[in-house]
Amino acid sequence: MPAVNPTRLKGQIEELLQFFYTPKVFQRRLQDLCSLYANRSLHHGNTPQPQPVSIMYHLPPPLVRQLQMDLKPHILKDPQAAFELGKELWGNTHFEIKQLALYILGNTPLEEPDLILEQLEICLDPDLDERLKSTLLSTGTLTLQNNFPIEWENFLQSLLNHSDPKMIGFGIQGLQASVERENFNNFPMAFRLLSPRLQNPNSTNMEELENLIEKLTKQSPTETAFFLKQTLSISRSPETIRLIKRCLPLFTESIRQDLKSSLEH
Repeated sequence: MPAVNPTRLKGQIEELLQFFYTPKVFQRRLQDLCSLYANRSLHHGNTPQPQPVSIMYHLPPPLVRQLQMDLKPHILKDPQAAFELGKELWGNTHFEIKQLALYILGNTPLEEPDLILEQLEICLDPDLDERLKSTLLSTGTLTLQNNFPIEWENFLQSLLNHSDPKMIGFGIQGLQASVERENFNNFPMAFRLLSPRLQNPNSTNMEELENLIEKLTKQSPTETAFFLKQTLSISRSPETIRLIKRCLPLFTESIRQDLKSSLEH
């Protein structure tokens, strides 16, 4: 892997961006650039990160940052062309190129939410590797979250109502992506979507639900505790009780004792 020379890299990316309007050529040139900077000495066993399904180049972070930075003006100038490029790149087998596709998808200010939703449906593979799943539901959905909140909520609802626990997991992680956003305050939406899943949780999704409750607690422990107490008044499912017991350490002593009291009744 050659050292990253900022001036040289800038020129290489400028050359790549000449093919912004020809997605197939852009993809080939991008693969060439990634191959040039790939770290061949790294293997899955050498890294503490979870092994992905996609092949990795192990690119240096400055390359990824510069590529995203230089792409952004082109994305904003011609959203439709950017969207077509993102769709093309998603079909690549390499992890970093798929990540770039999600960056494009999430930063393309399309005026038609249906186009975004159609592409998200394509991306939502139940066996998608975990890191791409996280990027998909945070970065890849930014346009939908920012510009089309009703469609975003409906999208999450459809996932949470799915019969496949893996797709429900997408919905839980998508809701967590909303909760983790700066200045999040739409607790009614979060609790409304989460309530049915919490009243009758699937054992497959317990860890995802616990992670979501943890994020909600960080945002507002009082409101989250009140929501959990309401849930206990509606459902005494053993799985619900087990999940809330696992979440008790997230709260202060006074809130924890209050929740314990609700668990015992």
